[in-house]
Amino acid sequence: METNDNIMIKEYEILYHDIKEIKIKNLGEKTLDKLKKYGITRLIDFLYHFPRTYEDRSNYKKIRDLLNNEYISIKGEVIEAKVIRTRTYKSMFKIVVSDGYGTIEAVWFKMPYLVNTIKVGMEVLLNGTVKKEYIYKMVNPGYQIIEDNGDINLSIIPVYTLPQSISQTIYIKIIKQVIEYYIESLHEIFPIEFIDKFNLPSRIETIKKIHFPEKLDEVYNYKRRIATEEIFILEMGILQKRFEYESINSVLYNLEDKKNLVKKYLESLKFELTRAQKKVISEIYNDLNSGKISNRLIQGDVGSGKTVVAIILLLYMIDNGYQGVLMAPTEILAEQHFLGNMDIFNNLGIKIEILTGSVKGKKRKQILDELEQGVINLIIGTHALIEDNVKFKKLGLVVIDEQHKFGVEQRKKLREKGIISNIAVMSATPIPRSLALSIYGDLDVSIIDELPPNRKDIKTKWINSENLKEKMFNFLKTKLEEGRQIYFVTPLIEETETGKWYSTEDVYNMISEKGFGKYNIGILHGKMKSEEKDAIMTNFKKHKLDILISTTVIEVGVDVPNAAIMVIIDSNKFGLSQLHQLRGRVGRGEHQSYCFLVTNTTNEVSIERMKIMEKTNDGFKIAEEDLKLRKSGEIFGKKQSGISDIKYVDVVRDIKLIKNVRDEVINYLKKTKGVVENPILKIEITEKFNKDKENNNE
Repeated sequence: METNDNIMIKEYEILYHDIKEIKIKNLGEKTLDKLKKYGITRLIDFLYHFPRTYEDRSNYKKIRDLLNNEYISIKGEVIEAKVIRTRTYKSMFKIVVSDGYGTIEAVWFKMPYLVNTIKVGMEVLLNGTVKKEYIYKMVNPGYQIIEDNGDINLSIIPVYTLPQSISQTIYIKIIKQVIEYYIESLHEIFPIEFIDKFNLPSRIETIKKIHFPEKLDEVYNYKRRIATEEIFILEMGILQKRFEYESINSVLYNLEDKKNLVKKYLESLKFELTRAQKKVISEIYNDLNSGKISNRLIQGDVGSGKTVVAIILLLYMIDNGYQGVLMAPTEILAEQHFLGNMDIFNNLGIKIEILTGSVKGKKRKQILDELEQGVINLIIGTHALIEDNVKFKKLGLVVIDEQHKFGVEQRKKLREKGIISNIAVMSATPIPRSLALSIYGDLDVSIIDELPPNRKDIKTKWINSENLKEKMFNFLKTKLEEGRQIYFVTPLIEETETGKWYSTEDVYNMISEKGFGKYNIGILHGKMKSEEKDAIMTNFKKHKLDILISTTVIEVGVDVPNAAIMVIIDSNKFGLSQLHQLRGRVGRGEHQSYCFLVTNTTNEVSIERMKIMEKTNDGFKIAEEDLKLRKSGEIFGKKQSGISDIKYVDVVRDIKLIKNVRDEVINYLKKTKGVVENPILKIEITEKFNKDKENNNE
């Protein structure tokens, strides 16, 4: 006899079947193929493809009653529709709409194709801001063609994002069938006490009413339920892994707490550690000495000394009988770590090697053998370290530099090569702590929130006029004569038909015309082969090049202490965090460094970004401001673990909700000792994180 759980799981799994296996009226093969492009292939996808807006047919304003600058909806019949050309030969589609009480003109620029969509005689709904000129007018309004809905008797009509060839009416009929026949299979994932505490509607009620609300003011509560659900699944998936580790993570090993190598290393440094560095080292020492596996995100601004902290931790583990790994995203960065530490480690009697894709033949075999035998104490490398034939005798600590360049599975594969799998991932992308806890819920967050005392602020100037640009060029020539080097960064490799942004070639031509042709200039971009990029960066570091023109491939790169000037062309095309990361390429030596942001932008958000960059060098303040300015969908990179397909949460607006839900998830997992008891929730977590895994592998 089947248990209730098994029956529930079977019912629920129907929602994840390919829709082609299920017969729904009006849903033929052609319609399915069109919907597939929108990610709609299963019943669950239909249920969670929500309306982008609603048409309230119970409440429209008459055209004669409109006010200037009023945002409003009006409904009427199209009495005129045509494409016209402006004086500058640009196309404009214009319609005139009448509701029997007056007329209004609506125009759309650069959308001539609408002439095939909106035609005379049609009834339309227009949403937008009214301008009162010689007639009432709307520019680029939202529009909806009002169709005969047949048996759909609704006062509030959902409006979906759909292919143009699928009518809203047909899709509404499909959704009504899916809900009618399959909604009872959508079992609850929240514990009852969670629903009560957050005062949430049930899952079934939410899906029914978010598609077909009776009143528009009730939609907010259903959207809130959906956002809470998305956070809940995300946090449960991330934190469950952490509880799994901790459930088997009692005293797994004992360290003798030897610190001789650390002491000698500190004596070799020409500077004192900052208070923040000491605090982070102490936090991780405590992890290691407890005998538990350490999972740490070491987060710090550019130049805060994360690498020194990582080296100290690696030395500590080596002194106590374990091997260490330092993995970097590029060969040149791995080589920088290797060459920068080789002499120090050799002097300490530590065997250090580097393993990248370029290491081949006998040398590669020797390294692999010595790793497995335990002869090598520390290996520095790239993705080559993840390969199956890389084995260790006693790996104790994995440090990953610029962790956002690696997928979750890559991180997991490397840590599984170890006996005790301690891991520290480093990130130079400052994220507000509350958000970091949510994104990296499986890691403890350690923050290095101060810079070394001898670190000079980078002087930043927004260049927004030809006069300022000329002054900048004169300044650059002065600095080149003093022996400094310069980065020029541009968003493009080559010109495109769609924009007037500067390409690397444009920048080269521009600075050559300005008298910089006598200097040695290199060009670097992402389409180059690794060997080419490495050779150019090496030449720049050795000062064989005075100027490097690059795309954002230098965002994560080698230290060039003599490169004291960063010029970012078309700086309005970059987000705040990226601008800060690019600026961080300079200011790494003894010389005063400068950053110039070149753009004539009139966009309000871009202007605010330039002002913030001029005002502060503090990466954490910049991260806070960036959150405020960005759209939520821009905040996470596509490959980020667990959050690649967040749809319903605005991480700026919902930051308090994220924290509250996370706290509840922790309480739940403490009670259940890390076990997810709800079988439907298990399915949701598996689905979400499998999708994330696919995204990481793209």
